[in-house]
Amino acid sequence: MNKKIFLILLLLLNVDVFSQSGLRYIDFTKKLENYFHSDLILDITNEIGRIDFSVWSWDIGDFSGDGINDVAFCIRRTGAKNKSMEVYLFVDIDGYLVQVGKFEIDFVELPLEVGVAITDGAVYITQKFKQFHWEIVSYKLENGSLIKQSDYTTSKKGKHTHEVRNNYISLQNSEKYLITNTGAVDFNVTYFRIPSYNRSRFIYKGITDTAFVNDILFCPVGAYWWQGDSDFCFSVSSVYDDNFLYMTINVQDDSVVQPYHSMLNGEAVEVWIDPTTYNNSSDRFAAGKDDVTYKKMPTNDIYKIEIYAGDFINKEPTMQLIKISGNNTISEELNNNVIANLTDYGYSIMFKIPFVSLIGNNFLMSDEMFEWGVTVRVIDVDNEFRPERRTILQTSLFEEGNPSSFGSIIFIPDKKWYGDTKNIYSDKIIQALEEFGF
Repeated sequence: MNKKIFLILLLLLNVDVFSQSGLRYIDFTKKLENYFHSDLILDITNEIGRIDFSVWSWDIGDFSGDGINDVAFCIRRTGAKNKSMEVYLFVDIDGYLVQVGKFEIDFVELPLEVGVAITDGAVYITQKFKQFHWEIVSYKLENGSLIKQSDYTTSKKGKHTHEVRNNYISLQNSEKYLITNTGAVDFNVTYFRIPSYNRSRFIYKGITDTAFVNDILFCPVGAYWWQGDSDFCFSVSSVYDDNFLYMTINVQDDSVVQPYHSMLNGEAVEVWIDPTTYNNSSDRFAAGKDDVTYKKMPTNDIYKIEIYAGDFINKEPTMQLIKISGNNTISEELNNNVIANLTDYGYSIMFKIPFVSLIGNNFLMSDEMFEWGVTVRVIDVDNEFRPERRTILQTSLFEEGNPSSFGSIIFIPDKKWYGDTKNIYSDKIIQALEEFGF
């Protein structure tokens, strides 16, 4: 568990929640007086209504990005028979404390198991599911929408502690197995998860569908020459239909090579795909409930898409799909499936991969999200006569032939989203439209 997660857990254990009966609302409001005017505190009372409850966790801070204090707190109703807590999020908007979020979260044994903390521009909510199994979810308010930023879960598998971090804004995730008794890291992967929606979907504000790769962590080759974003970075997005998987890669490059001699010495892209449908995302990395076995060898065919961008004038880009079955390879040319263009900041490559070449038939989307192992690698060459001085950025800590080192692409069905966002004004907008007869 890293220092940031440990700090959040400490913040969640606010001094006031150590009381086994919680904090009376009247005492809670007195503490709020150190941060808010009495009129703003009254906004909370008017919004919640009945005040027959105790406050078990609370924090003050900014999770709306305006530099003004917001408040989050957990309450339990007096005489409640169930094991449920109510979590409230209030933000100062134009001089009023406005409720922007409400969650009902169950605890296992004690109300203390549900807590809140505000730090690093986000509000964190923790929940215990069972012994050794916890979750921390973070949200932030942006442009009138409450956006799910990340989640962190920790659980126990035999002698291992299993940690999973997902970030729905940066799309950068990690998965880790530690030896519980010693804390030693036994397995660790960091990667990008690329959401892929149906081509007809409209992506709403607050839902991220594009991964931006600009971190030296994902630069396995040429880090010595890499000067950061202004030198070279890229973004990648994806959509699908029944026949093709589409990808768009936008590359920021301060020196785009337009090779005169060999296209092999120019700008290039590789996409590695493991089209195996696993039971869940963690099964891509390890299997077993007690004795964890890491998946470092492919169980099915692996595919490599190899693209050379050409010179963006006369030499058209080329695209080749290579099927890797053990020591055997089969190649298929797909030159008509790729387009490359120069842009003001570098270049872009758009291409489509036939599903029939990957899975033997057209694509059938299920009602649930599922993932394939996918790593995108962009190769930057600044001098065609010095191709060995290249820089590579990629969407995972990739090792050829090791599927557990792949990043991923997650296919999203039509009625679902990767992440969550809610416009805080949506209920009032709907009410107004209904009043006008819509």
